[in-house]
Amino acid sequence: MNCAIVLLLVINLYSLGEMACANCANGDLSVTELTDVRIQFVKHQILRKLRLSRKPNVSVPVNSLPMPVAQGQTSQGTDKPSEFNDYYGRTEQKIIFPVEGECLTSGRYPFICLQFELPPDVEPEEVTVVELWFYKERDPLDEYNQTFVISEAAHWDSQQKFKKTKPIAIKETDILEGWVRVELAWAVRVWLEGRDRLHTLHVACRTCQLRRAPLSFHEKHRPFLVLYTKYAGKRRRGRTLECGANTSECCREPLYVSFKELGWDDWIIRPEGYHAYFCKGNCAPIYAVSQADSYHHNIIRKYFYSVNDNRRGEFKPCCAPTTFSSLQLLYMDSNNTVTQKTLPNMVVESCGCM
Repeated sequence: MNCAIVLLLVINLYSLGEMACANCANGDLSVTELTDVRIQFVKHQILRKLRLSRKPNVSVPVNSLPMPVAQGQTSQGTDKPSEFNDYYGRTEQKIIFPVEGECLTSGRYPFICLQFELPPDVEPEEVTVVELWFYKERDPLDEYNQTFVISEAAHWDSQQKFKKTKPIAIKETDILEGWVRVELAWAVRVWLEGRDRLHTLHVACRTCQLRRAPLSFHEKHRPFLVLYTKYAGKRRRGRTLECGANTSECCREPLYVSFKELGWDDWIIRPEGYHAYFCKGNCAPIYAVSQADSYHHNIIRKYFYSVNDNRRGEFKPCCAPTTFSSLQLLYMDSNNTVTQKTLPNMVVESCGCM
């Protein structure tokens, strides 16, 4: 029995387990060919975990995104994402770009209306924080604090009843020119519960002198709405031997995946690439592996002693990943919506003989 069969015993634990078998039968492939195979496998995994059959057809250039989005300033926290057992990526952030639209009612203060559509794949209970980001331009009265009132714009509901403009947030700022953030979580949760995806925000400046609210719609300053979602999970970590020039035993070898070299930098915003790693090296005889104390080796040991003595000699341990960590991806889809997802089991953290 070769190492690929042994790996089938634990393949259900990790989605990248298939990658390990390249270490068992690589005699006919060069190092360059093996690297290409591994990178193609990583590409395939990313698309599958995002539930995509091919890379998105993006009409908005990534380099034209608002600076807070392009530079990752909308990400909450810097901790490494926690691990979870699902195969597909978990959504952590949705970024929606409203367009300037007409308001059904006017107002006594300078105002502007923002029209947008909420994503269909976000549930109300998943939403933790929602922020409206807009770039404030200068106003003659900026020496004093400016007060913005954000309202749900007047509209006709499904019963054809006219709904008046309803204030949902007030923001006072001393920013002369720059990005302003307004919290809108409770209102967006209500909208998501109502299953009404099309909405219009009425943004008015009560203290401005200009006839139009000082919001920029310049390409890199256009407003956007960020929806943050959270999930819980356990983090898995492991220790491993890093491969060196003279290392022959099972170890972890570097493998860097550059999204620019893959031609994916037109839809993946962050990161520019990541270290995926892979496992290679020799393993001790099956008897030694079966005596090791770990969950994976316990599975092998149970199977090892369940077969008859004549077949035990067929076992050949294989150097394979034993623990993984996830990859956090900020990307744009074909609808020009920016999404942040965490993809499980994309980085090899440790290797072992199985």
